[in-house]
Amino acid sequence: MRYRIILLLIFSFLSVALKAQNISIADVQNTKVDDLTDDQIMIIYQKLQSSGISESTAYSILEQKGMPTAEVEKLKLRISKIKSGSYTGNTTKLSSKRDSISYSRVKPPSIENVFDNVLSNIYGKSFFNNPKLSFEPNIRIATPENYVLGPDDELIIILTGLNETAVKTKVAPDGFVQIPYAGLVNVSGMTIAQAKVQIRAKMLKVYPEIATGKTSLSVTLGNIRSIRVTVVGQVIQPGTYTISSLSTLFNVLYQTDGPTENGSLRSIELIRNNKVIKTVDFYDFLQKGLMDGNVRLEDQDVIHIPFYQKRVVIAGEVKNPMAYELKQQETLDQLIQYAGGFKAEAYEGMVKVFQKGKTELQVKNVNKDLFENYVPMNGDSVVVSQILDRYTNRVRIEGAVYRPGVFELTPNLSLKGLIKDADGLKNDALMNRGYINRTQPDLKKLTIPFDLDKIMSGDAPDIALQREDEVHILSTHELHQDLTLSISGLVKKPGIYPFRKGMQLPDLIAMAGGFQYNAAAHRIEVSRIIPNQSDTVANQLVETFTVNLDSNLNVTGNPIELQALDKITVPQLVNFQTLGNIGIGGEVLFPGVYALQRRDETALELIARAGGITPTGSLVNAQIYRRGLRVDADFVGKEKDRKLILLPQDSIFIPKENPFVEVVGGVNTPQLFRYHSQNFKYYLNAAGGVKQNVRLKNAFVSYPNGINSPVKHFLFFRNYPVVTKGSKIVIPQPSLDVKVRLGAGEISAVATALTALVSIIAILKK
Repeated sequence: MRYRIILLLIFSFLSVALKAQNISIADVQNTKVDDLTDDQIMIIYQKLQSSGISESTAYSILEQKGMPTAEVEKLKLRISKIKSGSYTGNTTKLSSKRDSISYSRVKPPSIENVFDNVLSNIYGKSFFNNPKLSFEPNIRIATPENYVLGPDDELIIILTGLNETAVKTKVAPDGFVQIPYAGLVNVSGMTIAQAKVQIRAKMLKVYPEIATGKTSLSVTLGNIRSIRVTVVGQVIQPGTYTISSLSTLFNVLYQTDGPTENGSLRSIELIRNNKVIKTVDFYDFLQKGLMDGNVRLEDQDVIHIPFYQKRVVIAGEVKNPMAYELKQQETLDQLIQYAGGFKAEAYEGMVKVFQKGKTELQVKNVNKDLFENYVPMNGDSVVVSQILDRYTNRVRIEGAVYRPGVFELTPNLSLKGLIKDADGLKNDALMNRGYINRTQPDLKKLTIPFDLDKIMSGDAPDIALQREDEVHILSTHELHQDLTLSISGLVKKPGIYPFRKGMQLPDLIAMAGGFQYNAAAHRIEVSRIIPNQSDTVANQLVETFTVNLDSNLNVTGNPIELQALDKITVPQLVNFQTLGNIGIGGEVLFPGVYALQRRDETALELIARAGGITPTGSLVNAQIYRRGLRVDADFVGKEKDRKLILLPQDSIFIPKENPFVEVVGGVNTPQLFRYHSQNFKYYLNAAGGVKQNVRLKNAFVSYPNGINSPVKHFLFFRNYPVVTKGSKIVIPQPSLDVKVRLGAGEISAVATALTALVSIIAILKK
């Protein structure tokens, strides 16, 4: 039984792809995979995915049914290409099938675009594009009593009780079933209930205990047959479908992808024996969930989807704005019901109907009392507007009242009544001045001032309020600027603080979180603007004074009351701070970063703190850098140079003692020489002398302490720098584009050649 159920599902899936070849389920052994289009293979693959059946099981069943192994392998190959992403067929239609329609809020369209996109948002089309919906027939249900039997149906006849037997028999093409001992029974065209009566009558002769009830007879449907149904008209995928005999109208509609844009959902015709036996309105299912139209199909049934006759668009403030198909006499009220009714913000008193006349567009205003009788025309567009963003009975009060905000404009509401509704005036209300902002009927703006004190006491007449009046009760604080003072320096929370009369300096220090650990609390400076309202330019504008506080914020001397705009500065203790760090490296015993101890600490003292120099260190060549620049310092020279005072971020480097002298550049043999003499020429000659065209004009000696000393010239004399241990003699080489200088002999030879050339030219001219 399980095998047959799976087989039926597979063939119902394959029928969609095979219908183009006009092949039946029984003819699957003649199927040619090469004749199937890529789109048909794609449909087979999608159906297999949605069925829950594994591919290997499906292939095995196809081979058992008679499909050639070679064709099965071709089908595997085609489906594997789809799974690997190399499918190149035209999938535009297939991919667009599952596109859902947007249900986002549609703004009321303007006259210019009210007729646009009518066909792209048709109510009901998304039902056939939903991949989560499945209308496969349920073959596990009990056999329906009204099921009509036909050829290839399998009946299971069971006797229980005094007689027990079970018979499986298939309905032959001529409509008969063979029952052992009972003979042939004609059940063609009968329902299950009718067939059971005929079978009981035949078997009663063989098993008489059936009449007494001692033997019970059960007739159920075993294997169900396949039927062929044709779908024509305005349908996306028309054709002949081979389906289960339990399939219904909705099953087939879903397989065909539903009606086209011009197809009708309101008058789907089921034709049987050349007669329309039922006209189905699909809106009954979509709107109410009624399944009256989901009738069971029979072999050779025809489903016809005609053109729609009337379609109307409704947009704006309805719950489901779309294009709806209406029957000829359906009204505007029914259209609104199809669209889910009005939204909360919809204006229900009137809708606008935009129509296409013979030559021009026209618009109609349809009032609410006509909704039940107004019949829209084909192509109409109905627009439901929003209610106005304004109030009919609103007033507002702001300012110095306990409950400011919006209030209802009740009959005869006055200013005093509104203040009472707002729970009265605050203590800071300005009693001699208030105003009302009013919008007059002609939309002109008007301000009405009033004396609040006189109105509240009755000395002035009360003011009657009107719609959209805005009452402003002023506060005394609104007329004065909020005054502040500031504190900076070594407090935990420096900043600007609101001024309050009576504030003293300890109060502000406490608001600022107290002192930091290195604050000079005994020298707090207060800067105060000198009040001066004269019209002459004064020289001194600010006065300052110093206040002494202890750790408990007690003032030494008379307490000082702060004033608005005071600026308080808490300085840092003079000696409660670090002096900075010095880095030392190279040939010292303990290189690293050291903190300065004194303001006048020298480099030699810091070298001593680092353990002194190593045996291989060269103090004479020590280097000091400040902000990336070398500092000229001599640690073994004059006494004043030995007192070099360090600054924060200075760095010291002690190089190694180098017993060699290096000669590089434009010499014949660049190399290292052991230090022997201070004579520059000695090392130059030891390196083989200079190369051709190399001059000593730009030569220099680079000392290990970072100093460079060039060769100096005076007239015909050269002064060579002294060479020390670790020095480097650099002889620059000329670049390739250096001009060659001619000597006197070369110049004479060139002149002689030019003279001879000029003589030859003169002779030739003659």
